[in-house]
Amino acid sequence: MTTENETRSDKPGGLTSSLKIEIHSNYAIRLWEGRPQAQAKEGVKKVKHAIMSMPQAIKRSGIIYQDSLADNPWADEAMFRVETLLNEAGEHIKSRVEELEVILKSVPPAVSFSDIASSSPLNIGVYSRSPLGYRCVWVLVGYDQMALKAFQAAHYGLISRNRRDELLSHCAHLIRKVYGVLRLYRTVKVNRADIAIQTKEAQQAIEKLGMPDTDILTGKKRSSFSPPLRKAVQEEK
Repeated sequence: MTTENETRSDKPGGLTSSLKIEIHSNYAIRLWEGRPQAQAKEGVKKVKHAIMSMPQAIKRSGIIYQDSLADNPWADEAMFRVETLLNEAGEHIKSRVEELEVILKSVPPAVSFSDIASSSPLNIGVYSRSPLGYRCVWVLVGYDQMALKAFQAAHYGLISRNRRDELLSHCAHLIRKVYGVLRLYRTVKVNRADIAIQTKEAQQAIEKLGMPDTDILTGKKRSSFSPPLRKAVQEEK
């Protein structure tokens, strides 16, 4: 037993947590796994381009987050765009889930059916170096939930096959838009101070990537997951 005058010599260990998700629909699994670029075949003009996987998106989100910690404005710009797209996708998918729940409850009182689920879902452990990576996962899990309800509603004749396919296609497109921003991101070892004094590296980055948005540079537009701006930049605002 310790007294008020005694101090603990031992310290608690580091905080740990694990995360696992289940994916039930093939549509969501395909979004998770992505697609490698198909090899060109003789006589085939159109080649299927690669689609980013969720593990690649999580990894790229971590890179952007680390660059943002280094005060890279292009990383902050990418984070802001990704978060905006994730918010839009998440809200749209949530609305479609609520819409389908109302439809599924519109059956006569004497009718009841259980929630739909895969008999063998894909179980995945998830780790991300950034909160943005986890946000990508939440949106995909929401899409999976929406896909299950869409299939169930179509199966019981509560929505048409065309409406089901429209929901699946449009919501998947919203997630692929996030992938598109992440896929195009490239790291440059330049921060706001470099831009302010116009170092050679900053000039080359601006020539290649364009000047970051003024509101991004000053911190007026900023992802809620970005770290605080460095003091020198805040004093200039």
